[in-house]
Amino acid sequence: MNYQHLLGRKFAWGSQDCFGLMRDFYSDVFGIELPNIARPEDFYQKGLNLFGENYRSMGFKEIQVHPSEIKFGDVIVAAIGSTFGNHCGTFVENGRILHHLYGGLSQVSPFRGIMRNNCIAIYRHQDVPSVVVTQAETRDLRDFLSPSKQKLLDELRAAHSGTQAEADGRP
Repeated sequence: MNYQHLLGRKFAWGSQDCFGLMRDFYSDVFGIELPNIARPEDFYQKGLNLFGENYRSMGFKEIQVHPSEIKFGDVIVAAIGSTFGNHCGTFVENGRILHHLYGGLSQVSPFRGIMRNNCIAIYRHQDVPSVVVTQAETRDLRDFLSPSKQKLLDELRAAHSGTQAEADGRP
């Protein structure tokens, strides 16, 4: 699933924006050609719900899934400063999203923060083969702690396990 060539692209409205990145990803990774929907820069301020009005005709269906059931290639639509979707991204491995925020470079980010908080829908394309699905990697929160915090946590766990053993009548 090679999409690294799509990272670090400069933003250009109507071609190298979030929707353009999703179109290029689907073409390059799955061989699926999505139509290029005309989108004025202020489409969401004019009440044009472009993805909401067009996702079915592009072969997508909205899905209701737990984040652990999200598959490689699923599309997230977020409403950032809007009442409907005005930003999209594509799920890649390990619960991360390939997307292109306005004015920035295309990137892969964890599914958290602005994307998760503003997620209004997740879509799956009918022609994406299930064999390319990858499971999200699960990680222990301990992995994100500094070594000193890990040591403190280990000490607290050891102290608590001894207290619990005594309460259970174990030595």
